[in-house]
Amino acid sequence: MADRPMPFSDPMVSALLAGRKTQTRRALNPQPVDLGGECWHLENQHGGVFGVPTEEMGRIAPDYVRIQPGDRLWVRETYFQRGHWETVPGVFTKGGRPKWAFVSADHVTLFDAPATYRKGRHNADPAAVAWHKRLGRFMPRQYSRLTLIVEAVKVERLKAISETDAIAEGLIKVIGAPARAAELGCDWGFEGDSRHGSAISAYAALWNSINGPGSWEANPWVAAYTFRVINQNIDQVAALARHGNADARHGQPTRQSIWILRSSRPAICCRS
Repeated sequence: MADRPMPFSDPMVSALLAGRKTQTRRALNPQPVDLGGECWHLENQHGGVFGVPTEEMGRIAPDYVRIQPGDRLWVRETYFQRGHWETVPGVFTKGGRPKWAFVSADHVTLFDAPATYRKGRHNADPAAVAWHKRLGRFMPRQYSRLTLIVEAVKVERLKAISETDAIAEGLIKVIGAPARAAELGCDWGFEGDSRHGSAISAYAALWNSINGPGSWEANPWVAAYTFRVINQNIDQVAALARHGNADARHGQPTRQSIWILRSSRPAICCRS
């Protein structure tokens, strides 16, 4: 079991809170290398396997994904915090300018925007304490409010997503979509976007909005994680797990030993 951070966009955080999102997809990094002839080379930091047929990727590739069933993911999301900006002594940007850092005034965090806030460092008065909008990638573990328990992992091409899985990704028929769009069945979408004819097409738009234009068309290999959502900070979840499962965990193999077993899998030859 491992604890890992995972960022989510604002619409997907809303879907998690509403209880309608139980899957997320992330592009494999590194991507499997296409060897031609429907064969792929897989690798991770623990070793690789050469020559995996396309039809075997779904069975073998999940062993080479960093996140595994049983892992806990703490959600990184946009939040608001009071604080100010200071220069970091002796640290400079590549352009030679002083490096700035946000210094929080306290541990109070908000997830709904306060009446007034700043979106970044204000050159006029960076030392003034004010509410600031903080991007999810800066969220410390202690401020997270959502924990995801990974229950299943599969690997597939991005465009192989089914309509059922797209719905599990949090896509819905949007309430309040334009009447004509609803009449035509083009009311699938997500927060702020309700103009799609299916959950899959809505998911494609969402993927492009997060990963950049053309990223859906690139059709990368992705890991699809199925999880259950716990509306608690991960340290609270971990403490409960330690208290309730101390005896049950005794004798379980460590993550390192599991990786050694997986990375020693013999190479699989492609069919000619």
